[in-house]
Amino acid sequence: MTNFRFFTAAGLFFGLLLCFSALLWNLQVVNGAAYYERSQQAIARTETVPAARGKLLDRTGKILAQDMVSWVIQVSGDCPEPDLQRLEALCREEGVDWSGAGDIADPTPELLVRVRSEDLTRVTIGSAVTRQGSGDLAPHIIGRVGKMTPDQWEDYRDQGYPMDAMVGQDGAEAAFEALLHGTDGTKVIHTDRQGEVTGEGYGVQPKPGQDVTLTLDRDLQETLQTALGDYLAAHGCPGGAGVMLDVTDGGVLAMASLPGYDTATFSADYARLTADPAAPLMNRAIQGLYAPGSTFKLVTAAAALEEGVLTPETRILDTGRYTYYPSPQPQCWLYRQEGRTHGLETLTEALTDSCNIFFYDAGRRVGIDTLGTWAEQLGLGMSTGVELAGEKTGVVAGPDYTRSVGGTWYEGSVLSAAIGQENNRFTPLQLAHMTATLVGDGNRWQVHLLKKVGGEDYTPVSLGKVDIAPENLTAIKEGMLGVTQTGSLASAFRDLPVRAGAKTGSAQVAADRASNAVLVAFAPYEDPQVALALVAQEGGSGSALGEVAAAILKTYFEKI
Repeated sequence: MTNFRFFTAAGLFFGLLLCFSALLWNLQVVNGAAYYERSQQAIARTETVPAARGKLLDRTGKILAQDMVSWVIQVSGDCPEPDLQRLEALCREEGVDWSGAGDIADPTPELLVRVRSEDLTRVTIGSAVTRQGSGDLAPHIIGRVGKMTPDQWEDYRDQGYPMDAMVGQDGAEAAFEALLHGTDGTKVIHTDRQGEVTGEGYGVQPKPGQDVTLTLDRDLQETLQTALGDYLAAHGCPGGAGVMLDVTDGGVLAMASLPGYDTATFSADYARLTADPAAPLMNRAIQGLYAPGSTFKLVTAAAALEEGVLTPETRILDTGRYTYYPSPQPQCWLYRQEGRTHGLETLTEALTDSCNIFFYDAGRRVGIDTLGTWAEQLGLGMSTGVELAGEKTGVVAGPDYTRSVGGTWYEGSVLSAAIGQENNRFTPLQLAHMTATLVGDGNRWQVHLLKKVGGEDYTPVSLGKVDIAPENLTAIKEGMLGVTQTGSLASAFRDLPVRAGAKTGSAQVAADRASNAVLVAFAPYEDPQVALALVAQEGGSGSALGEVAAAILKTYFEKI
């Protein structure tokens, strides 16, 4: 029995030894070369593959910003000295400036071909992605892309962004970051023991961001910036802004803030830009607060008519000086400048002539509280809803605000408030929004830059409707038409292909400085499609902005 057990155990042991020997023979002799080759490829690393950022397009499909791929020669820190010397020689021969260490970011095509043919150790050819914007065209609106800051990381880390991700820093790039960014992928790279790449493939395919179409029109934007910029330079103005809106849905067709900057050189210019007293980094279109001057008479007119204080047929006598209160007793601009008056005028005539006496009396009859209510109904002192960060809501003049800043409100303060002075302060965007609401039959739309994402159109958002009787709206629009046909803008607007309405203003800001020039306009008169607002700091008379307004209106109507 003992011998049987011994021989059984020995047989089992011998069988296992034979199996083990056969396995070793298979590993070392039969498949040894293949397994050795595989072992040399066993080293792998995973890299993040950034997703391509979506394009920003204007409403006609023209590119405003896009990713640009460029070649880069990547040089590892442990590249052998002979190969470094050879690479330096190739750079000299091809006229490429390289320090001898680090990557070569801007190689010529000829250098790329030669490096590929040399098969240099630890030298590879890869690609780099940079965001190419539109330079100095609408920098405040299109915006920039840059590496996220530590503060931004707090917001983005929960969204799966790596710490060194490139994100929109301002403008539309920031507003539509979630749409543009896409989802990063991963790539697995296999190398042998010498560090040479033996294979690679995607672990997760990157998902590109979506293309975003804006309501901006590149041609209108260029016209607005050029025309307004020329005006500011010719008049020595420290800054200005302009906005054109689509009356039918609140879309921003053009928005300019001057002075501006070039997004391509922003980083290099940053110290100079932040120190510039002209504040080129501020978006004056949505952050600059300006007294509206006589453009506010449109609000006073709507309030007086709709509250039944006046009718379109009511006539008020321009007495030159308004003497209802013992003090103040302000004058009409015509009486102050020329010693004469406008005589008896209806509201339409008073708008065309910008008669102060008429609107002093209209504002007094309406009262400051009702005047403020109407200003807000028409969008002044309220957010427009535009997607850009940092929009200011402005100030509607009244007793509460005056007291909040340590001032004293007097009964007669309503007079200056009614003609756009006192503490009234609004952005150019709000003035354009007010004009669009008024001439658009009272339809108030949320202002927006987004037109389309991929193939899906944006749905405009209504902020309500202001009820204005047709006969009252006609009286106001006819007064604005008179400004462009027989009034102060007749010369500038005479060659337009359509009839337009407008109102100008000259807002005094300081006794020792020129007034701010302000202008609002709409066109066509018969069926308003666009509304425009312009402001030139220390630009003098608003009527002087007529050529700027005519230039952008002409560009718009020549395109359609």
